[in-house]
Amino acid sequence: MFQNKCPLFIFMAGLLLSTLLSCKEKHYPSPPGYDLEKPNRMALGKALNEISGITFYKDINNTLFAISDSKEKIFQINVSSKKIKDKAEKFAGPHDFEDVVLVDTTIFVLVSNGTIMAVPLDLVHDVTDSSRTITYPFWDGGVNDFETLYYDPSANGLIMVCKDCESDKGKKVRSAYRFDLALRKFDSSVFYTLSSDKVKELAKDDNADFRPSAAAIHPIDKQLYMLSSAGQLLIIADTRGTVKSVYHINPKINPQAEGIAFAPDGTMFISNEGKFGKPTLQVLPYKINKDQTKTK
Repeated sequence: MFQNKCPLFIFMAGLLLSTLLSCKEKHYPSPPGYDLEKPNRMALGKALNEISGITFYKDINNTLFAISDSKEKIFQINVSSKKIKDKAEKFAGPHDFEDVVLVDTTIFVLVSNGTIMAVPLDLVHDVTDSSRTITYPFWDGGVNDFETLYYDPSANGLIMVCKDCESDKGKKVRSAYRFDLALRKFDSSVFYTLSSDKVKELAKDDNADFRPSAAAIHPIDKQLYMLSSAGQLLIIADTRGTVKSVYHINPKINPQAEGIAFAPDGTMFISNEGKFGKPTLQVLPYKINKDQTKTK
């Protein structure tokens, strides 16, 4: 009698297992005000296959500037029309460009070794004269790899964060360095450090890979939003490096998140390189209601 019921038993057991597995499908929470699972997506095309940094330019049409790893030009992305234009061609010689920040009338470009290049904004709208690009080498001559540069108005400086720096080896931290915009020089010491252990604790993952790939300060809640593409994480911290929360990001939506920027209204932009698919720009509206509490 039991033998006759075996096929039905096996079928029901398989159905139960399938249901349990589907219930365990990974859920990806989002920071207050955002839905990371439902962005508006813009394809970027081959020209920005290695997009490595973005910065907000102006409210008209939600325009961004972007940089690509090995391209000696700055790109302008019009999100509304979904058009991309080459700008500031040959603003510098060949380098590994990793991030870009617009402050007032200057575009600052980060090179992976920590060098910062200052490009006058008018070069974007005129014939490029590379002799007007000013280069500021990082003072630490160690083996360093930077991918993150952002503007902190409260510090009147540009902050760059180590992805992998020789001086951080064995310390379980990622160091940040400040470039003084008034003096146009680097501080001679670390500005702050971010704890890798704290990131792992809040991510609830002892193997979380924390290597910053982009960052920007939120224009409304004033917190620092930082991406770690390697670990597929979004970290929120204060502007002096205290980690407040960590979110896992869906690799199907953001397979290689290498750039982040905000519009004044809080709209978040995340750019993805095309290594694991086509390069994309994800646009995430900011919607805070009375039942939501902003990150403190």
